[in-house]
Amino acid sequence: MLAFAQKPYAFRGLPLGISLDEFRHQTPALAIPDGSVAVCETDAEAASLGMNVAVGSNVSIACKWAHRTQAGWQASQAIVDCAPSFDHVMRFAAMPGESSPRLYRMSFVFDSRLARDFADALAARYGAARVQRKHGYASRIWENATSSITLEANEGAATARVIYRLKDHEAWLAHLNEQWRVAAAMGE
Repeated sequence: MLAFAQKPYAFRGLPLGISLDEFRHQTPALAIPDGSVAVCETDAEAASLGMNVAVGSNVSIACKWAHRTQAGWQASQAIVDCAPSFDHVMRFAAMPGESSPRLYRMSFVFDSRLARDFADALAARYGAARVQRKHGYASRIWENATSSITLEANEGAATARVIYRLKDHEAWLAHLNEQWRVAAAMGE
C-alpha cells in the first residue's frame, strides 16, 4: 500500500495527472462500443454530445468517450466495475507553469447495485475508506498525498457516483474561483 501513498490514483490504468495529449492519443478508451475515442470541449463534435464548445480562455476542459454512428456522434459508456456507466466526464486543467492541461478529475455515474462491490475492490487495493456524512448522505473517501477517490452511494438511490480528484489542481481551481468570486463581488 505504501507505493500508492504518493502516486495519483488511477481508474482502470488511467492515472490522474496524465496530459491531455497523452489521454487523447495514447490512452485507449475505457468505454463501449469498441472504437470509442476521446471527444473534448475543444472539438467541434462536443456540441453534438451536449457539451459546451470551449473557447481559448477556458481554464478547465471536459472530455468524454464517444463514437460515431450513422446519426452522428453519440456518447459512449465508460465501464465501471465490469458494467456500462450512465454518464462520465474527465476534466483537464493546466496550472501555472504547466505546458499541457492535466487530468485532474474523473467522474462516473453507475448502477448503485454495483457500489458495494466497487467499494470492496477499492478497499482491497487502497485500504479502508474514511466515511463522511453530510445532509443525510454518506460518502466513502480514499485519500493519499496527491489524490482522492470519493464514492457516493446511498441506500435507495438508483445510481452511485465515483469521483477521482488530483489534489493540487483541485485546490488551485478552488483558489482561482474564490478570486473570481471576490473580484465579481467588488465590481458590483
